[in-house]
Amino acid sequence: MPPKRAAPLPAKERALFARLLNEYETKKHRLALKTADAILKRVPEHGETLAIKGLVLFTMHERAEGLRLAKLGVRYDLGSFICWHALGIVYRMDRNFAESLKCYGQALRIEGGNLNILRETGFLQLQLRNYAPLIDVRLAILRVQPHIRANWIALAVAHALAGNNDQAVRVLAAYEDVNRDIPPRNYEFSEVILFHAALLVSSSRGQEALDLLAAQAARIVDAPAADALRARAYAQTGDASAAKAAWRALVERNPENADYVEAYLGDGPLSDLEALQQEFPKSATIRRIALERTSGDDFKRHAAAYLERALVRNIPSLFSQVKALYKDEEKKKAFEEIAERLRAEWAPPAGITPTSYLWTLYFLAHHYSATGNGERALAYIDSAIAHTPTLPELHMTRARILKRLGAIEAAADAMDDARLLDGQDRYLNTKAAKYALRTGDVARATATVKLFTRPEVEDPLADLVEMQAVKYLLEDGEAHAKAGETALALKRFVQIVDIAQEIYDDQLDFHSYCMRKMTLRAYLSSVHFEDRIKSRRECVIAARRAIDIYVELYDKKVAPPNVEETTATTGATTSPAEPVDAAEARKAAQKARKAEARKAEAQGAPAAAAGAAAGAAATASATNASTTSASASASAAAANSDEPPAPQDPDPKGETLVATETPLEDAHRYVRLLQEEAPEQIETWLAVYEVAVREKRWNLLLRALAIASTINAADPRVHVLVLRAQRALEGAGVSVDAIADTVPLAAPAAALQTEFVQRHSGAADLLGAARGALVVDADAVAEAAALLERLPACGSLAEVEEGLRLLQSIGADTTTYTGAAVERFPRADAFAARESLQDAAAARKAARDKWIGDRSHV
Repeated sequence: MPPKRAAPLPAKERALFARLLNEYETKKHRLALKTADAILKRVPEHGETLAIKGLVLFTMHERAEGLRLAKLGVRYDLGSFICWHALGIVYRMDRNFAESLKCYGQALRIEGGNLNILRETGFLQLQLRNYAPLIDVRLAILRVQPHIRANWIALAVAHALAGNNDQAVRVLAAYEDVNRDIPPRNYEFSEVILFHAALLVSSSRGQEALDLLAAQAARIVDAPAADALRARAYAQTGDASAAKAAWRALVERNPENADYVEAYLGDGPLSDLEALQQEFPKSATIRRIALERTSGDDFKRHAAAYLERALVRNIPSLFSQVKALYKDEEKKKAFEEIAERLRAEWAPPAGITPTSYLWTLYFLAHHYSATGNGERALAYIDSAIAHTPTLPELHMTRARILKRLGAIEAAADAMDDARLLDGQDRYLNTKAAKYALRTGDVARATATVKLFTRPEVEDPLADLVEMQAVKYLLEDGEAHAKAGETALALKRFVQIVDIAQEIYDDQLDFHSYCMRKMTLRAYLSSVHFEDRIKSRRECVIAARRAIDIYVELYDKKVAPPNVEETTATTGATTSPAEPVDAAEARKAAQKARKAEARKAEAQGAPAAAAGAAAGAAATASATNASTTSASASASAAAANSDEPPAPQDPDPKGETLVATETPLEDAHRYVRLLQEEAPEQIETWLAVYEVAVREKRWNLLLRALAIASTINAADPRVHVLVLRAQRALEGAGVSVDAIADTVPLAAPAAALQTEFVQRHSGAADLLGAARGALVVDADAVAEAAALLERLPACGSLAEVEEGLRLLQSIGADTTTYTGAAVERFPRADAFAARESLQDAAAARKAARDKWIGDRSHV
C-alpha cells in the first residue's frame, strides 16, 4: 500500500510553492528561503516545502540544517516524489552517492515516468559502477525517447563499460541504421563511428571494423584515428602487408609519434629503421628508437650521432631522453665514452661553440650522478657553473647531485641559488620549496610558495589544497612528521587522500556532458583512469603514513600487553606507550619546541620573504600590487553574490584529527583503501598487520602475514613480521594451520632468526636481522649492533641512515658506525657533526651574500 499523501496546499501557498521552485532553479536562494518561510508559517508541516528549504540551505553551505530539514520533509510526506528527490539531491551534493541512489529509487517508485529522475539515477549508477542496473535504466530511457540520439549512445556506453562489447556493437549498429540523414563530416557522428570501430577491434572482429570504416569513410573527421584502427584491424585479419602500409601512412603523417613508428617497424630488420632515418632525418623519435633497437657498434654509431646533434643544439633534456637506456650496462658505458670524447674535443680553446662544451659538462654531471659517482658529477657541474654561473639549470643540477650525496642542507641552498636566478619561474620556486621541506624548514618553503598563491588567501597551504598540489602536500606532511608535529602531518596525509576522492567524485559532472558531446573514446579512457585514481603513488603513500600516525596515536594512549612493537623491532614510525611522567615531559617539550618554532617563523618569515623578493622582484611586486585590488574584487563579488563563500576548514591544523579517541577505527578507512587499490604492494599488508595486531583480529593478522609472504617471502620485513606474530599469538588459542605451508609460525623463533642471518647478507637483510634479534630477545642489543656494524660497507645512503636511527633507538654506541658511514658518505648530513653543518651553512650564506652583492653592482 503506498504511503498516504499530505493534504494539498491552499491556493495561495500553491502559488508560493511554484515560485519557491522557480527561485531555487534560478539560484535566488535568499528569496527562496523567504518564500519557504512564508509557506511554513501557514503550513508548518508541509513536507515538500521543508525538503526544498533544506535543499536551499544545503546549497548555501548550511549542511547540517539542510540535511535535517530534507529528512524532516520526507518524514512529513513519504508519498511525495519531490521530497525524496530533494533528499536525493542533498545526499548527492554531500557525495553520499549510495544514499542518494536509494532516495532516487524511492522517487521512481512514486513517479516512475519522471525522465529527469530516471536520467540522474543512471548517472549515479555509473558513478557507483553498478553497470547492470545502469543498463536497465538506459534501456528504459531509450524506450521512452528513442528519437534522442544521446539515449542510444548512452546505452551503448553502458554495455561497453560492463564489458558487453557485442551488445554495445548491436546498439550502435541499430543507431547508425536509423540515422541516415547525418550531414557529411559531422564530428559527433564521426566519433560514434570511431567508437563503434574501436569496440570491434577490441573484440578481435577486424574484418567487420574494416567494413565499417570503408562504408563510413566519408563521414569520418578524425582521419589519423581511423587509420590507426584500420591498421590494427588489418593485423587482426592476418594481412601484414596492408597493416604495415597503413602504419607507414601514419608515420608519414607524423614521424614524431613513437606508437606509429614502433608499430610500423614491428619485428622488422634494422634496414627498415635506417631507411626511415634517411627518409625522415629531422625525426627525433626515430633517432631515439634507433638507440633502443641497436647494440654493439651499431649502437655506438647511432649514439654518437644522437649525442653530438643534441649537444650542438644545446638541448638541456638530453639526459632525460636517454637515461632509460642506462639499464643496459654496455649502453651506459658507451654514452660515457662518447660524452667524454666530445668533452675533450670541445674543451677550450677548441673552435666549437662554447655552449656545446657547457652542455657536455652538464650531461656528464647527470651521467655520473646517475651512475653513483657523485664526487665526479659534482666536479663537472662546478666546472660548468664556473663557465656560465648565471644558468639556473646548472645550479638546479648541482642541488640534485648534493641531494643524492646526502648533503640535504647544501642541496636546498643550491636550489635556492637556481631560484634566485629566475624568480618568476614557478618550477624553480617549487623545487626550492620542496628542498627546503626536506631540510625541515617549513617556514622557508611556505614563504617561497606564497609568491605564487592567491594574495587574498592568508594561508598559502589552503590555496595549494584547493589547487590539489598533492606532491607538495606530501612533502609538507613528511616534513611535519619528521619535526614531530603529528597533527599537521596527519592533516596533510588525510588531505591528499581526500583530494583523490574529490577527483573521483567530480567525474559525476562529466557523465552527462560527454554523452552530449559524443567524446566517447576519451570518455571511456577517463572512466578507466578514474578507477585507478586512488592507486596513484601519492595517495597510496599518504594512506600508509596516515595509518602509521594513527597506530602511533593508539600506542600513546594504550599499551596492551600483546603489542611489543617498537621502532627498533618494526622500523615503522610507531612507538611504545610511555610512562605517564615521560609522556607528560615529552608533551611539554613538544609544546616548547612549537612555541619556539612559531616565534622563529614570525621573526624569520619576513627575512625569507625579502630574500625571495631579491630574486623574484617582478613576481613579488606584482603580487603586492595586486593584493589590494584582488581583495577588493573578492569582497565585492561576495557582496553581490546570492551564495555565501565556501565554508572554511574547521580543523586547519589537524588538532581534531589527532584528538580522536578511536585511532584504529579511523585507520580502517585507509586500510581498506590500500587493500582495494594497492593489494600487490607488500607495504599494504605490513600496514594491515600493524592495525590487526593491536585490535587482536587474529584472522586478519594471519591473512596479512600470508599475503605478505606470498608477495615476497625473502623480504626482511616479512621475517620480522613472522617473529612478531609468534609472540603476539602466544596464548591466543589461534590455529595457524591454514597458513602453515606459507609462513613457518610453528618453528622456534631463535631457529628462524639463525637461519635468516645465515641465508641473507644484503643491506636490507642486515636491518631485518637486527630487528629480528631484538624481537627474539629484547636485550640482544650487542647482537643487533654487531649486525648493523656491517651495514656502512654495503648499504645505500638511505639504508645506512636507517641503521643509524636503529642504533640510536636501542641506545647502542654509534661512534664506530658513524665513522665508517662518514668514510663512505663524506658529504651526508646525517653523519656530520652539528657544528660542522652550521659552519658550512654560514660559509654558503656568506658566499651567496657576496654573490648577490656583486650582481647588484653589475
